[in-house]
Amino acid sequence: MVIIYLILSPLENYLVEVITYHSYLLFKAFTVVSYSENWIHLNGLNIEVINACTGIVFISIYLALILSLSKNIREVLIGIPLILIIYFGNLLRILLTGILGMVFINEVYWVHEIVGYLMVPLTSVVASLIYLKILSKMRDS
Repeated sequence: MVIIYLILSPLENYLVEVITYHSYLLFKAFTVVSYSENWIHLNGLNIEVINACTGIVFISIYLALILSLSKNIREVLIGIPLILIIYFGNLLRILLTGILGMVFINEVYWVHEIVGYLMVPLTSVVASLIYLKILSKMRDS
């Protein structure tokens, strides 16, 4: 996992901009929002998207699982698209942090911590379970 993270970590700077923009698009469906560089500006709440917000750590863990369980390249390739579950879970985390943060503006730190510690690990587990189910069905055939 550490090796995979070291390989992927240079992508974090690029992904900060991408995630900021994608999060902005999601927020736009619910509230008045703007963004600049790595900041999302909501009604009285500013969210800074930093490297840790990219989800690269959880993507690295998931990729380590795929690489350690796969017996061939086909099994690896089947698991890679499921990274999107983790990515969208990360976007959902930012969205929920912002929406709940606007409601509980004085407690935005706790909102961030609670939502962050629930959403990304949960989506990582979901992606892993789906991969394991697919892998099981492939090997049974």
